[in-house]
Amino acid sequence: MKYIDYIKWFSVFAICGIIFILAFNMKSYKKKYETERNNVEAYRQENSIEKNKALEYALTIESLRHSNDSIDMEIIKLKDSLKIKDKKIKYVQYQLKEITKTDSIYFHDTIFVEDVCIDTLLHDDWYSLNVKLEYPSNIIITPEFKSEQYTFIHERKEYDKTPSKVFFIRWFQKKHKVVEVVLEEQNPYIKNKQVKFIKVLKND
Repeated sequence: MKYIDYIKWFSVFAICGIIFILAFNMKSYKKKYETERNNVEAYRQENSIEKNKALEYALTIESLRHSNDSIDMEIIKLKDSLKIKDKKIKYVQYQLKEITKTDSIYFHDTIFVEDVCIDTLLHDDWYSLNVKLEYPSNIIITPEFKSEQYTFIHERKEYDKTPSKVFFIRWFQKKHKVVEVVLEEQNPYIKNKQVKFIKVLKND
């Protein structure tokens, strides 16, 4: 009789264990499904006409390393060159912008000979300048800049006080965590003059 009771209790515990494992796996799969669905929606938004809006991708560094996307590959290349550890990465952002403005200059007097119409383009990978000269006195200038920027937000440690010049003493000096934002602008003509990032905290 005791043997049968043991079997009953064992069966109950086994069933409970199986239910727990299934529930845990279901929660895990649901999270993965929601992540992938979010990535699909983010991809759709990226290729939509609404370029002023974007949805956030949720990817691991490992998946970025195995991605064939040119932007993902460049992100990993830059991350490695900056010597940022995978586990310290908090957020990565990529932005591609174009800045264009057309200005026209009109003179009252004739400055070009009749039938003159010059249309020339000066350009490189990051900048182009279109200049048009038209009879009798029109000058039309269209400069265009391309900005390609990568943003890395990562966590690192800093010494509480000035680090000692003696290496083994530094082992015992206290450190604190800081979140660092690294902006990598690829256009050599663009310089970041001022940057400010704010982490919004919830009210107590």
